[in-house]
Order: sequence, then C-alpha cells, then structure tokens
Amino acid sequence: MPITQVENLEDSTPETVTAMPATPSTPVKSKKKKKVVLLVILVFLVLILTIAAALAFYSWSIVSKLQTQGIDAKTSAQNAYSNFKSQNLPAAEAELKKLEGQVATLKKDYQQLSFYKFVPLVGAYYRDGEHGLNAAQAGIAAGLKGVEAIVPYADVLGFSGEGSFEGGTAENRIKLILETLEKVAPQLDSIQGDLNKLNEELAAINENRYPEKIKELEVRKQIAGAKSLAQSASKVLADYRPFIEKLPEIAGATGQRKKYLVLFQNDNELRPTGGFLTAYSVIYIEDGKVTPEKSDDIYELDKKFNKRIPIPAELGRYLTTEKYWNLRDMNIDPDFKKSMTQFFTNYSLLKGEPDKIDGIIAVDTELLTDLVKIVGPVEVAGYGTFTAENDQRCDCPQIIYALSEIITKPTPYLRADRKGILAPLMQTILQKIYASPRVYMADLFTVGIKSMEGRHVQMNFFDENTQLAIEKINAAGRLQNRSSAQDFLAIVNANLGGAKSNLFTNYEVLQTVAAPQDGMIEKSVEISYKNNRKADNCNLEAGKLCLNSTLRDWTRIYLPKGSQLISAQGFNEDAKSYDTEDFTVIDGFFILEPLGSAKIKISYKVPYTDSNYKLQIWKQGGITEIPMIIDVTGGQEEILVNKDTLYETEF
Repeated sequence: MPITQVENLEDSTPETVTAMPATPSTPVKSKKKKKVVLLVILVFLVLILTIAAALAFYSWSIVSKLQTQGIDAKTSAQNAYSNFKSQNLPAAEAELKKLEGQVATLKKDYQQLSFYKFVPLVGAYYRDGEHGLNAAQAGIAAGLKGVEAIVPYADVLGFSGEGSFEGGTAENRIKLILETLEKVAPQLDSIQGDLNKLNEELAAINENRYPEKIKELEVRKQIAGAKSLAQSASKVLADYRPFIEKLPEIAGATGQRKKYLVLFQNDNELRPTGGFLTAYSVIYIEDGKVTPEKSDDIYELDKKFNKRIPIPAELGRYLTTEKYWNLRDMNIDPDFKKSMTQFFTNYSLLKGEPDKIDGIIAVDTELLTDLVKIVGPVEVAGYGTFTAENDQRCDCPQIIYALSEIITKPTPYLRADRKGILAPLMQTILQKIYASPRVYMADLFTVGIKSMEGRHVQMNFFDENTQLAIEKINAAGRLQNRSSAQDFLAIVNANLGGAKSNLFTNYEVLQTVAAPQDGMIEKSVEISYKNNRKADNCNLEAGKLCLNSTLRDWTRIYLPKGSQLISAQGFNEDAKSYDTEDFTVIDGFFILEPLGSAKIKISYKVPYTDSNYKLQIWKQGGITEIPMIIDVTGGQEEILVNKDTLYETEF
C-alpha cells in the first residue's frame, strides 16, 4: 500500500498516513449526466412546444379561414332555400352553383388539416368533417339536378323562369307536361343516387360523440335533424317516383282515356272516410282533360239497389233509422280502399250504370272551396254564382251555404235532382282552371298536394300497380301505420244524425304519456268537442235551412294492437274494445248539442320498448286540422295535425 507523507504545520513533525481508494469523482459525473438529460428533455419540450405552437397557429389560420368560408356557404344555402320557397327558380339555381364552388373550396382547404386523421381521438372528428363535406356536395348535386328537372315545367308549377310551357292555356300546358314526364325519369335516378350518397355520408357521423350543446348551438340535435331530413328527402323521392311514372296513364295521356267514378263527400256531415256520400259522377279523363258522362244524387242509386243486406251490427247500433245497408252508408270503414271495395261491389250490381270503371275518386267541400278561392267566383247556369267569401249566415264560405240551400233546404214543391248541381259546378271550376293564366298554377299545384295529404281527395284504382303508386304517396286513404313508431292514434268520427253540424263542431286533443315500465307505457287521450253555433229550426214544416242540430256521433279510436283499455269516460254507454286485423279499437257513442260541449277520455296501456317516444297520428278525411297537446313525462308540446303526422320526443 502506498505511503504518503503529511507535514504537520504546527510542529513540523512528519506523519505517515495510509491512503484510501479515490472515489470523489463519481458523484460529479452523475450530476453532469443528469444535467445533460434534463437539457435534452428541455430542448425536446421546447421543440415539441414550438412544433405544437406552429401547428396550432397553422391550424388556427386554416380553421379561421374555414369558419369564414362556412359562414358564406351557410348564407348561400339559406338564400337558395329562400329563393326556391318563393318560386324564384333562376335565383335558387344561381345560389346553388355559388354554394357548389364554396363547398369545393372548403373541402380543399379542409384537407390541409388531413394529418389530424392519424391523431388518436382527434382523427374521428376530422373524418366526421370529411363526411359532412361529402354529404354537402351530394346534397348540392341533388339540388342542382332537381332544379334542372323542374326548369322545363317552371311555369306549370308556378316558378319564375323560362319554362317550356309558357304559351297556351292551362289545358295545353297540362297536356304537354303529361307528354314529357317520361323524360324526367333518368334525372330522378341520378337525383336518387345523390341522395343515397348524402345519406351514406351522414350515417357515418356519430352525433353521440358530440355534446348536446355548445353555448346556444344544439350540436347533437342538428346532426340528428340533418340525418332525418336527408332520409325524408330520399323517401319522398322514392315514394313519388312510381306516381310520377303512372301519372300520364292516370290522366289518360298514354293513348287510352280513363273512366272514373267520382264520389262527392259532404264533410259537414262527417262519415268515416271523410263525409256522407251525397252525389256521384262518372267522368272521362283524356290528356288531362275531364269530361262528364253522368252525374246524379246518391239516393237515386239506392232507389235502384234492390239487394237487401242487413245493416252491420256496429252501424245499426247507432243508425237506428235504417234496417238495411244502403249504398250511401257503405263508407263505414275509415280505410278508403276497404270501404270502396264494399261500395263498388254492390254498385256494380246496378243495371243501367256506367261500367268499365278504372277507379274511384272521392272529393269533399274543402277541395271545392280551395279551388274557388283560386279561380274566383264561379257561375253555374240555373244555379247562380258561387264564391269562397265568408257568408255571415253560417260564418262559412258562401259556396257551402249556397250548396246547402240548393241541396238541403225544404221547399213547398217537389224539386227533382237537388244534387245535380255538384257535377256542373265541378265542371265549371275545371273549365276555369283549364283557361286560367299562368299565375294560378302554383296555387293549384299547392292545393293538389294539400288535398291529397289532408285526405280531401282520396283515390282507389283497380289496376294494382297504379294503386300501389298512389298508396306510396299516401293519397289512397289507407288506415295504416306508415312509420316505425310503436304508438299509434287515429280518431274516427261519424255523424249519424245531426244535420250538417260538423260545419260548426271542432275538437282538440290532449295526450298524456308516462315513461315505459315493464315493456308498456300508460297514457290517456282526452278529446274535447265543442259546437259553437245555436240550433237551427229543423222542423220540416218551417221550411228553414237546417244545418245545425243535435249531433249523434259514433266514435272509434284506433290504437296499436295489443293495447289494454283501463277506463273510458264520456260515452253515452259503455265503450267497447276489440281487435281488428291491425289495431285495437275503442268504440263508443256520444251526443253533442248546439252551443254545447262534450269530452271523451280514455286511459290505456300500450306495448312499448323504444328508448324514445314516437307516435304516428292518422288524420281522418273531411277534417281540416286538429289542435293537439302532447304531454310526455311532464314536457308539453302543441302541434297542429292537418295530415298524417309522426311525432317524436324523448321520455
């Protein structure tokens, strides 16, 4: 071992010390290494932060640009919709083309952020943006093709723009549009393809990934709404496609004229399909033009109907004045096709009536009134002038009061063919439509759609494919649940004694729905009826016009099959509950006096497993609209039912 000499400074005497191993340098090296590692980490963090800051700035600049572009695109989309809604076709097309360019630029700039696609969590949101832009492009393409398809018919449909049918009468324009409808089919195929693409892209977006709200913006609801709207658009086009293809044939524009039996339903005397069958007419349609063959009072048919069919028990319980089933009372099934099958089977037995009928079309007074509102006063030789102006004698359109006087009012002399007015009135209205200027076309088109949706026009064709086409657009009066909703409601009233009191009777509905329990929901339906006019003098000897009298109403409420009735109140006798092929029916009867009110309330259970509440509401023909309040687990919403309506909300 080495020996080290150490000098003692105090006494200068040398001292021998044994030396230990040299270790003091190890901690020094360790500290240096730590400093190096920390320095490297610091540099790395600075580098990362610098890159993050650069990416953030880059992303922010792109996002800012996208936000500005998005606002511009939203403005163009709103302008396109507004212009289309106001029938300004050229302006709508211009805005759509502008929007097309804006979305293309948006998509190009958005792709500058494509590196986010590979970032965990963030990538899913980036891909949603891609799907959204792809959906927007598909929607714009469908819109532009739709405008292109409409352009040739712009004037016929009431749009501004250079259509192909500017000249001539409405009769000529209708004929030309029927001749050229087949050219629209290829365009519809392409539009359907775009809508399918739109739905595919939106379906790839999971709205549950997003918060319900960001500040005041309901994000999740808007995404779900866009999906629903796209699905509806696709379904409407798919549903109307067969009808558009069949329309020339229906209107006798394919080289063979059609013959139809037209039934006039008086909705002021409400019956299950929409009104009392008061008169009929047999018409020909060729190239869209209607010409009559025959018209008469429905009672004239019953005079020739010698078959003695016992009145159905469910009808005979309330219509006690009749022992046998008359043709005029055969529309007791609210499903128009089922009622017309019964009616036409027996109509076909009558001798001397037109045969080779292609179908049945039913119209009510609401359609007549709407048409007169458009074409103006209608003068019918021998009967006078009819208008849609309010008549203070009934607080109703003058045409309704005038028809009631002609058809219903007692006279001291025998007046034959009281209801003969209906066919010439309809023919005069059609003649005015055929000669109408272009300015009326948009309103006429709107009335046609409204009348089919509201069941003021119902059709039953004997050709199976034609019938299927009309059922697709819900213009056949079928009593069906056309949705996936597990809850269903149809209220069907029938005036079996009460003059024309439905003219003065309204009703509103309150539905209360509880949350599901054990696969069932418990709910109540409360229907409040009110007659707002005093009684008329209905004594025949008085010779007065009897419109308002005691209403004796046969009421049926159609519910999902398997519903369980808990209680029923307000009927004059115990309500019956029974199952049909598709529904559970609550069946009862009540009386409503002039200036009086009545209330029906039923409580029941419905089999239900859906997580959200969906209700399909079926609207009876012959009724304009029904105010309805729906209370689902305490949350109330008021809707106006003027056509079949699908209501959806959360429990």
